Amino acid sequence: MATFVLVHGSWLGGWAWDRVAPRLRASGHTVLCPSLAPAGPGVGLRTHIAEIVALIDGHHLTDVVLVGHSYGGMVIAGAGNERPRHIRQLVYLDAFFPEPGQSAFDLQPVLRDACDAAATLRPERDAWLIPPFGFETMGLAATDLEWVTSLARPMARATHEEPLPDPPAQRPHPPETYIRCEASPFFADAAETALRRGARLLTVQDAGHMAPVTDYERLCPVLDRTS
Repeated sequence: MATFVLVHGSWLGGWAWDRVAPRLRASGHTVLCPSLAPAGPGVGLRTHIAEIVALIDGHHLTDVVLVGHSYGGMVIAGAGNERPRHIRQLVYLDAFFPEPGQSAFDLQPVLRDACDAAATLRPERDAWLIPPFGFETMGLAATDLEWVTSLARPMARATHEEPLPDPPAQRPHPPETYIRCEASPFFADAAETALRRGARLLTVQDAGHMAPVTDYERLCPVLDRTS
């Protein structure tokens, strides 16, 4: 059995895996669902990478299946570069698939524009914050939409502006799997890039981008295959 570390996407927290984690544990896996640092001065992509590295070190984890959903793909890429020998598999779930030097905004310039537009709608606009937006377009049932939006929190803009750091020299790179959510329009290009760069490609049939919430019953067997 594997140790899964599940890293959530933009504006979410460890709670986003509440329907996934029990099912993986029922299969015998160990599952950790950290919440990344909330928005604050000095919080950026490097902050979140360091948090996952500290979790791996603090729990003395080895043979980790490190899963990143959406923005979480940026985070696991950095953690994988820092602790490659501790990681069995990097798993990108409908996520960014960056190279060193690329930021989330570099990979999806349209996201930068959307974040700018969303920020102008905030009466208390803070230029360094990205407010939650867009969940109503992600196929969530009304009760799930209410749940997610009630818990979603702004992110520091630096999380999406900071580029993925260069990896330390002469370290191995963990094997990579990309999980495509078939009904999601957001990361088709990332899945193609991952396949071209040698990652294994798996698909969750008919799943939307918020698969950990909406399509967890189909997602969990696919995650189990990465262990």
